Amino acid sequence: MAVQDLGRLDGKVAIVTGASRGIGQAIAVKFAEEGAHVIAAARNAADLADTVAQGDGRIVGQQCDVQHADAVKALVDRATNDFGALDVMVNNAGVALQDLLVDTTEADWDTTMNTNVKGTFWGVKFAIPAMKAGGSIINLGSITSFAGEQTSSAYVTSKGAVLMLTKNAAAETARLGIRVNIICPGPVDTPMARVYFEATTGSAERTEEITRMYAPLTGLIPTDDIARAALFLATEESRSMTGSSLLIDGGLLASWDHIES
Repeated sequence: MAVQDLGRLDGKVAIVTGASRGIGQAIAVKFAEEGAHVIAAARNAADLADTVAQGDGRIVGQQCDVQHADAVKALVDRATNDFGALDVMVNNAGVALQDLLVDTTEADWDTTMNTNVKGTFWGVKFAIPAMKAGGSIINLGSITSFAGEQTSSAYVTSKGAVLMLTKNAAAETARLGIRVNIICPGPVDTPMARVYFEATTGSAERTEEITRMYAPLTGLIPTDDIARAALFLATEESRSMTGSSLLIDGGLLASWDHIES
């Protein structure tokens, strides 16, 4: 789809991590459609080809493993050196390893924490000094930022940590004109989510049935719905919001107690 100059992010510079597919890709493309220059990042630069192609010249790709500080700092340096600013930082890169706590290996725990928590930490840390004129930092949490599950102990713990990192960073940066907020999606229709759900349900058909029961408003949530929320947080429309959580779950947590029982 050709990018239209819709203007809500005209002249803005954004970084989106984990942008090769799913939520990150949807956000990067949405920002480009609204006039932003976007640096899209992923662990494998070759995986960004489709995202870049959808940007109509407004999206550039860069390899970045967010577990490593130097790689994240290089993203921010590219924004300021090549485009003169950083206005929006989206910390989306993440992993979701599914296992019971007693079966979780140290390696899996460390990978989850280093990607989901430390990777977000690096993004927030390096974005703050680059946002000299203020800006918006958007972190990606989960419904598991608020409630536990019967599996995925490492993932749930990491997303709870990202929620509190968001709140603390918001408290630190409000005086600088920087807003830090978190989007907490429910079951989103991404490749990673389908692997996660189908490992439990056993089939795509059963996944659709179960997610519609859990999230009665939507079932699996379109990635564009998350991208629209990110756009809202990236613009002046959310200028009075910081430390806030946007829960987009199709009604899942409204009936969580019933589901879990």
